[in-house]
Amino acid sequence: MTQTTGRGPDQIGSTNASAKSTNASASASANRTQVRPARRIDRLALRPRLSQLSRPGYAEILIGLLSAALFTWRIDRPSPWFDEAITRDVTSRSASEIVDLAGHVDLVHTTYYLLVHAVLGTSASVTPIRLLSVVAAALTAVLLVRLGRELDSARVGVAAGLLWTLAPLVTRYAQEARPYAMVALAATAATLALVRVCRRPWLPGRFVVYAVSLVILGLLNVVALLLLVVHLSYLLTTSAKPVRRRWLLAVAGALATLSPLLIASAGQREQVSWLPRPELEQLTGFLLAEYAVGLLVLGVLVVAIAGLGRGTHSPALGLGLAWALLPPVILWTVSQVHPLYDWRYVFFTVPGTALALASVATLLKLRWLVVMIVVLAIGGSHMQNVYRYRASGHAEDLRGAARAIDEGSRPGDAVLFLPETRRVVEQAYPDDFRGVDDVSLARTAEESSTLLGVEIPATMLSAALKDRTRVWVVTGPARYGEVATRSDLEKQRLLYNGYRLTGVTFTRNYEVRLYERGRLTANLPSTAATSASS
Repeated sequence: MTQTTGRGPDQIGSTNASAKSTNASASASANRTQVRPARRIDRLALRPRLSQLSRPGYAEILIGLLSAALFTWRIDRPSPWFDEAITRDVTSRSASEIVDLAGHVDLVHTTYYLLVHAVLGTSASVTPIRLLSVVAAALTAVLLVRLGRELDSARVGVAAGLLWTLAPLVTRYAQEARPYAMVALAATAATLALVRVCRRPWLPGRFVVYAVSLVILGLLNVVALLLLVVHLSYLLTTSAKPVRRRWLLAVAGALATLSPLLIASAGQREQVSWLPRPELEQLTGFLLAEYAVGLLVLGVLVVAIAGLGRGTHSPALGLGLAWALLPPVILWTVSQVHPLYDWRYVFFTVPGTALALASVATLLKLRWLVVMIVVLAIGGSHMQNVYRYRASGHAEDLRGAARAIDEGSRPGDAVLFLPETRRVVEQAYPDDFRGVDDVSLARTAEESSTLLGVEIPATMLSAALKDRTRVWVVTGPARYGEVATRSDLEKQRLLYNGYRLTGVTFTRNYEVRLYERGRLTANLPSTAATSASS
């Protein structure tokens, strides 16, 4: 076997002609070897290091660490929003109180709440809870690398892990104290388990692992079971009938296990009754927002499709596209009749987009693949910063509203929440409300097994405010599905007739007002004005 240790074709030719010119040829060859550029020697020396990326475990560790570092950067900067405040409050309760809550509301998130409670205990703030999402998102990147290997392309896996890490929308949910990053992790694990089943379907243990992964996925979010449509499409194009029959048995076992949750959660549909019928822009907007450079993403996918049969990794492209498109399109279509569509609920499809884009890794030369990834990263860098803005990164500024209460309150001050859902500000930052009295609260959220607590009847509000000279009001523009209750109207009447407005602090989607006893003021800000100011 000929050794090619830096010797070019001309040197091979001179060796073959050595029978005619012995000493001169050998001397020239030796001289050329001695003057070989150091730059080429360095390049050859680097090859063993670069080849380490193809070894199992090496790339997974590097990309996992990179993902964790990026997702952790400025994780505590954005103010939590409404749902994150709910997470902080619910997970601070005992396990039995969380289970009691599930009997009334939020059953679909009970597994997540119990998991956070088990890991962090009852005193965790929002940031540690967000760190659990960071871990889940970083592990998703690791599993994408592994998925590429199972599809017989380490390069596709590495590219998919990097593309997932660099997607701005991934950062948004990797830094949120909600279960959606964990759902994406479970979806990726289930898809990896499916591919492993298809590669060696004669191993029954793999079907068991797959069924368990589906159960975990359903426990975290029942809507994510739409992933089964993606898996079915993959099986129809890659596997024989016996494998499909075994897959159906595994799915049937998982759904049977989940059936109590599916039935009970159907009885809590009013929890998402506020969702409107989605417009087409909400579907396309989600797909375009994943990398914040939608046209560039579409261009890469066109190149990948055009490259089928010429180098594009077709299994990664087919599985990735089905994963990225089928669940959002199906949920959006169903939501035209029964609204359920929201970006958060289909976030588990973003790993599919990363896998589809990574399919060009076997089509493009390495330098062009690197250029593509860098351009996508630069294109999304603006949204990476936007999602980390202090007041608006997560669209709401509960922290600013709580700080206004903490800095301006005096002993004996009262606080009202208008409507009562604005009590989440207190639940997110209870220490900032220790100097004021929540006079309208009859039973706390823990005592009543509710998300926000139970308020006193509207007829008792006048007596509750009788001796209060200063009243703080936390309010803001109406959220989807919110309508004024009798209690809300009574709060407005009492404030309007007995107090004057002396101060207003505006934060993102929230407003903190200070009322003091005195004559009527004519310029009371309306909710519409609040919305415009926010």
